[in-house]
Amino acid sequence: MKYAAALIVLALAACAPRQAAQCEYSATRNAEFTRAGAHDVVTARTIGQNCDEAIALYAVREADGHLIWTWAGPLRQLYGEGGEGAQNFLQQWALANLTTTSTAPEWRRLAPGQTTLDRLTYEDIRARNLPMLCHLSSAAREVCAFWEPAAGVAGLYFERNLETTR
Repeated sequence: MKYAAALIVLALAACAPRQAAQCEYSATRNAEFTRAGAHDVVTARTIGQNCDEAIALYAVREADGHLIWTWAGPLRQLYGEGGEGAQNFLQQWALANLTTTSTAPEWRRLAPGQTTLDRLTYEDIRARNLPMLCHLSSAAREVCAFWEPAAGVAGLYFERNLETTR
């Protein structure tokens, strides 16, 4: 009988409402990633019980809502502080760095692992001067995606350390 009472208490505890997340922030910005004049939308969000353990999510959608690019990782990897400063950080993070692939480093300047593409593909994308969007992937590193209009998809182009690019 005593075990039955303990099981009932455990079952009720499992059904109890969970505490609402304490690190839920978001910021949305318009961007012209897919083409000039496009109304693409960048959303930067945090999701978590606390900002030390929160997930940071970066998503880009076309104007019709079609998801074309995402990135996710630990918030602490991007931004060491939590709380109210996280909202300010997201406002800045949502401002995409928009450029073209012709501004990417030449193949010979890439370090091993900086891109997952083979040389021929990388150089072709660079030469075609496609739209490119870059955003932080850690406190001192950014990831860059390119837009392939013929296929209607975005893809990972390369990553770089910020201290060597700015």
